[in-house]
Amino acid sequence: MNSELDECCDTHCMVQAIQVSFGYPGRLVANEASHDWHAGLCLLQGDEGSGKSSWLKALAGLLPLQTGLLHYAFATGGTLPLSSCFWQDPRQPLGDVHGRMLVADWVVLQGTLYPHWSGPQFEQHVQGFGLEPHLHKPLLALSSGTQRKLWMAAGWASGAELVLIDEPLAALDKPSERYVQQALADMAAGLKQAPRPRCVIVAHWDAMQGVDWDDVLQLPTLP
Repeated sequence: MNSELDECCDTHCMVQAIQVSFGYPGRLVANEASHDWHAGLCLLQGDEGSGKSSWLKALAGLLPLQTGLLHYAFATGGTLPLSSCFWQDPRQPLGDVHGRMLVADWVVLQGTLYPHWSGPQFEQHVQGFGLEPHLHKPLLALSSGTQRKLWMAAGWASGAELVLIDEPLAALDKPSERYVQQALADMAAGLKQAPRPRCVIVAHWDAMQGVDWDDVLQLPTLP
């Protein structure tokens, strides 16, 4: 296993799954699965029910492994630091305290959590998504689509080594769908020139027109 990890790091691998198994009572999502994610823009592709969201949760360290190992090349001691991974579950209901927080205050909080946070990048995505009218609302006042736009804008601006985005086009209007695809297309080129290696993993059912993915992991539909 150590030689596999050394090879992963030597080839700029960011995250390595080695024979991982995880899932829920009575439902195994991954069974001794292995994959390497390198720096760049990566697609986790699969139909509804293929376990895309569960994979993202596992990569974020929020779904315990039953077997195997997740190795993060950028983490010291194998522990994934909060400041190195951006993940906001769009299906998870907001708690009372979190939900009452103003969007602008939540954004300030993100800037304190992520040391490489980029204010200009976030502002660019705010403009692209048309989020300006929502910045002084409580998070709970946002529609599910607007929440997704906010999570994406923050994730892309976070500067985190690992950014996990689930179903980016769900619940979006057509102009926002076009902006997501354009932003991802631009990101694919930008990540190749980034001063620090970063890995953005997007879970979606198709490859999205015009996006040049560095890696595609096709998930089979679960029985």
